[in-house]
Amino acid sequence: MRSPPMSIPTIRLTAASLVLTALLAACTPPNPPDQGPGPGPEPTDSAIVSINFQPAASPVPTGYLADTGAAYTDARKFGWVRQDSLGQPSASHVPLDITANTRDRDAAGVDARLKTLIHMQYTAGSSSQGGVSTPAAWEYALANGSYTVTVAVGDPLNTDSSHAINLEGQPAITAFAPSNTQRFTTLTRRVTVSDGRLTVEAKGSNTKLDYVIIAPGERPSVSKFSPQDGQTLVDPAAGLAGDLNLLNSSSAKGNGVDPATLTSSTIKLTEVSTNAAVPFAPNTSGGGDVLVVKPSGSLKPNTKYRLEVTSGVKDVNGVGFLPVTTTFVTGSGSTTGGTLAFDQVALPTVPSENAYTSVEIGKDGKLYASTLDGKILRFPINADGTLGAAETLTSLRDRQGPRTIIGLKFDPASTADNLILWISNNEYYDVVNKKTPADWSGKITRLSGPNLENVQDYVVGLPRSVKDHMTNSVNFKTDNAGRASEPNVLYILQGSQSAMGAADPTWGNRPERLLSASLLRLDLNKLPAGSLPLDAKTGDGGTYNPYAPGAPLTLYATGIRNAYDMVWHTNGQLYVPTNGSAAGGNTPGTPAGTIPCADGTTYTGESVPALAGASTQNDYLFRVVPGGYYGHPNPLRCQFVMNGGNPTNMTDPAEVVPVDARAGYPVGTKPDANYRGFAFNFGEHASANGAIEEYTTSGTSALRNKLLVVRYSKQKDIVVLSPGADLNIASAQEGVAGLAFATGTSTLSPLDLTENRTNGYLYVALLDESTGKGSIRLARPK
Repeated sequence: MRSPPMSIPTIRLTAASLVLTALLAACTPPNPPDQGPGPGPEPTDSAIVSINFQPAASPVPTGYLADTGAAYTDARKFGWVRQDSLGQPSASHVPLDITANTRDRDAAGVDARLKTLIHMQYTAGSSSQGGVSTPAAWEYALANGSYTVTVAVGDPLNTDSSHAINLEGQPAITAFAPSNTQRFTTLTRRVTVSDGRLTVEAKGSNTKLDYVIIAPGERPSVSKFSPQDGQTLVDPAAGLAGDLNLLNSSSAKGNGVDPATLTSSTIKLTEVSTNAAVPFAPNTSGGGDVLVVKPSGSLKPNTKYRLEVTSGVKDVNGVGFLPVTTTFVTGSGSTTGGTLAFDQVALPTVPSENAYTSVEIGKDGKLYASTLDGKILRFPINADGTLGAAETLTSLRDRQGPRTIIGLKFDPASTADNLILWISNNEYYDVVNKKTPADWSGKITRLSGPNLENVQDYVVGLPRSVKDHMTNSVNFKTDNAGRASEPNVLYILQGSQSAMGAADPTWGNRPERLLSASLLRLDLNKLPAGSLPLDAKTGDGGTYNPYAPGAPLTLYATGIRNAYDMVWHTNGQLYVPTNGSAAGGNTPGTPAGTIPCADGTTYTGESVPALAGASTQNDYLFRVVPGGYYGHPNPLRCQFVMNGGNPTNMTDPAEVVPVDARAGYPVGTKPDANYRGFAFNFGEHASANGAIEEYTTSGTSALRNKLLVVRYSKQKDIVVLSPGADLNIASAQEGVAGLAFATGTSTLSPLDLTENRTNGYLYVALLDESTGKGSIRLARPK
């Protein structure tokens, strides 16, 4: 029976999903009692029931029951009913035999579950080819409770459909238009059965159902893979990524995938023809809401691969994921790195027990590296670029305990004999034990002295999320000689509190704060003498007002979700690479009545609907201007529309649209009036973080004035971006030799970089979130 619309977490799987669980599926349907229990403990694979839709004469796939189109009966407890009878109580649903609608396509090399199908409906006015033209729905008797249901649609020979499926009245697959390279799609979502029957109904045009898998209870899962199952012409150098559907949890660890369980035994990447294992580096995001598999080198061209995720992958509370399998075929590949090349050099003097977050070369010519637990390591630099023995500077940690340092920038007035280092620091981010840090714990601190032994907090009370969104990098606006363009003005990137602007369980249900998801400007000249630090807490009893006349800390730009780094370019522009959200976050809607804004004005924009469980958002490079809004909502600032909204029925820049069961804005939702768009689109799950403008002080560099941006997750590399005449990015160079950092099965990922301006040598900080350890590598231009 169809339930009233409600917000239900969803899982998007691929067409070959759950092969392993299907082989273990029960081969007889359960005989439910009239009243069943609600959600229970994690189900076992043997409790899963799998149904294949096929002609009676076709072989039944191993582990599946065959549904051959027979009408629903109380004795058999599954089958077909007229879709137009679903508005009645389930006992009054009208049985319908659609045996004539089954098909077995003669398609070589296609999974048996996918080459058989049943027409749930036909296109209006078309011939039913001897089949039943009355639209039909499929039902299965179940005990009342929660279930995780997978449904697959598609046709191996035809693309004449717009497949759409509802499960228990909730959208699952929405308007899937097959193509010659992607003929199937599979969707898994959680549903609640309340009338003793699971109902699957078609909502598209000529929808064809392949199979259904029913798993009792709730388990974390992969929501969708990129590339999708059966996809062809996949870039051999591309990383693989999967959005995750996570369980709500009230535990201290929250939710998210446990990075320690991402190994070569729980995830397998193999070449199909030889079954040879492919080495790869798995990881996740700081939010634990995405799965990334990056092969250690380019895959073979024109070759089929299989990616399997087993139940050995667990969330942070120890619950195993639903197994899933996907296959894809690579294309011929292309090289875009040109003649650029670097030699990557290991640095054995770098202690591996530290989780390095940022790197910077000081005015004394030494390399400084900050860590997640509040240490700063200082290395002498040898003539060949390698590093000498490290000194460990612990002044911040000695005074304030372990604190996570992200921002690391020497004051333009600093000299080799008078070191002045500005840092952002936050309550310790324990990536291994997942302890929840306190809100309002971000700080801006000045370190000075030969060993940075003098510690002075300048700003306290900045927002802090439950995970890795915090007070990030700091920077001064300087020219290429290091001279300050705005003396004593520090720019600060402040991360968001939530995935998409409204509280959500993955991010601990913390609301956005007035200063979160923004670029802040701190005028050190305006700080009150003798009363440091400035308390910037704006809520929960805090009274700081960034809009007050003469306020030293102000909002320079807003809507910047989680930007790790920024670059003041010599062309005068400020470039900010920013991480977009994985699927499943929530956005705020406009409340009824008059809406006051924190700056003292009243909201005058259009009504904006709230979204629950929205679709994945891309990572973008923003060209930030004063007062601009860059797409992450914050209701305190009367910013309600995420990214570009959905203004037209065409494809709009940075649009937020429904994708299968994921929410999006209705057509006609305009972006915020102050939305400034993006300068470059990194795509999904790049995790664009550390960034610099390349300019050496001697010689000629092929990279002069280009942006170098670290991509932490899907690519694990450094991409080269060239600003164009319009100041946005005109071209991107990927695949530069020596700038890829996925090696073997290492789980280290590049996070930040800096350049020795005298010779163009790059130093790259790498982090392993599964162990809390790290490394630094040298990349020397050839």
